[in-house]
Amino acid sequence: MAELAHSPPLAPAPHRLGWPLSAATTVITVAAVLTVIVFGIFGLLCVQGYDATIRGAGTKAQTAADVVAEESSWILGSARTLLAQLAASASLPGDITDQQRAAIDTSLASLPAPTHFELYDASGNVWGDADRDMPTTIADTELFKGLEAGSGWTVSRQMGDSAGEPIFMVAQRLGTDSFGGVAALVISGKLFEQIWAPQQLGTASTTSLIGQDGWLVGRYPALPRSLNLSNTAPFADRANDASGTYRSPSSPADGIARIVSFRRLPELGLVAVAAVSEEAALAGLWTAIITVLWLMVPIALALLVGSLLTARVLRQSQRTQASLAAALNHNEVLFREIHHRVKNNLQSVGALLQMQPISREIKADMGQRIAAMSAVHEHIYRSSNFAVVRVQDYLRTLIDNIRTMHDGPVSVVEDVEDMSLDKDAATPLGLIVNEVVSNAFKHAFPAGRSGTISIALLRHDADHARLTVEDNGVGFDPEAPAKGIGRRLIAALTKQLGGEAEVTRPGDGGSRFVLTFPLATTSGVSAPRSQP
Repeated sequence: MAELAHSPPLAPAPHRLGWPLSAATTVITVAAVLTVIVFGIFGLLCVQGYDATIRGAGTKAQTAADVVAEESSWILGSARTLLAQLAASASLPGDITDQQRAAIDTSLASLPAPTHFELYDASGNVWGDADRDMPTTIADTELFKGLEAGSGWTVSRQMGDSAGEPIFMVAQRLGTDSFGGVAALVISGKLFEQIWAPQQLGTASTTSLIGQDGWLVGRYPALPRSLNLSNTAPFADRANDASGTYRSPSSPADGIARIVSFRRLPELGLVAVAAVSEEAALAGLWTAIITVLWLMVPIALALLVGSLLTARVLRQSQRTQASLAAALNHNEVLFREIHHRVKNNLQSVGALLQMQPISREIKADMGQRIAAMSAVHEHIYRSSNFAVVRVQDYLRTLIDNIRTMHDGPVSVVEDVEDMSLDKDAATPLGLIVNEVVSNAFKHAFPAGRSGTISIALLRHDADHARLTVEDNGVGFDPEAPAKGIGRRLIAALTKQLGGEAEVTRPGDGGSRFVLTFPLATTSGVSAPRSQP
């Protein structure tokens, strides 16, 4: 392969700039980024939904606390008014008549929860016939001790009746100058269930009343005994707030996380409380999140799996393209070598021809024809396009070679359009140009006569090109008998091109050769249009 040493080196593969990742990696990266973005947006929506749900639960709890406050104010306010009227008309338990008791029982029947009226003497023992379910003595309670010490009225902590059911008392001191006993309304803890039910706060929600000292007065769901809540927010962190809402991560009563709202009742010395379970409040949100996840996760998995499969296909395609590129590069090298070898072999044939015992004229003619064929292969292997030949460069090289073979004051004018021609048409066209131009040099200007040879190759129309070779020499008689093979060669080459040729004598002397041939050659390859 010594001939390859003279061929131009192959251009190095261009360095790929721009996006640093391969197509397969890009697909996987984009799919992963989209998945992260989608789940990130979903997570942000979940956080926003959580915040909105908690705010909604707080609003609902505050509304419920206001209802508890209103209901409690009405019930306890009515009880306090009733007891105050009773205390004003009688100072001792013995002074209360049966008619007053009957009127009190009638008033209590309108209250929403079971309520009983009881009288206790100055020792704290029940006066008269007490309801068998009610406490028979209150001597040891904080309620009695406070009234005995001089307080006018009070609300007790949660207590229990004889059956253990939760109750609480609204009690009034009897006697003005000296302590004469206690008049009390005993209210069932079921009051808070009847306040809770219309609120529809959800499971594990609560309504309750708490004394200003922090002791539980009543609650639904009921507790077995009273509870000291003085360390909770209404009495600790937010003791100065008339109302508010806060989150209790673990209820002191049952450990459940709740959104708690409160409203103070300063005229009664109580705090109305309503609490919504976080679990109940967020149940709908968690259901929606899980439902959406059931939809998103398969889609995300499908996207990732699809991207992996696509990346695999792209990698296979890249490997195939690399293999094809390598094969193409190898084929280009082989084509260059073939055309280079053909060109060298033609040159060798030309050299052998010069060694043959034939006339110098025949040697010159045959050498020019071989050079015309060799020029095509040289032009092809020096270019990167093995299908077409740039006619302008090829013909200029060929004409320069012919001109150097002939002496004399003959000038050459070229007008060759920069067009491309199929490689199978380039050789016959070059041979025709060689024959016609060589004949013009040899026969049109005898005895050192000066003149001009004009050569033009232009596009005739969209599908045809036209070659014109004209000289201002002594002229040529197309009817004269041919002495060599030139005319027959031109005729054969014209037929091979699928064109038409004619030779004429212009009015001012000389000769003109015109060849019109189709750009779509007999090889079936259409030559592309010329590029500027």
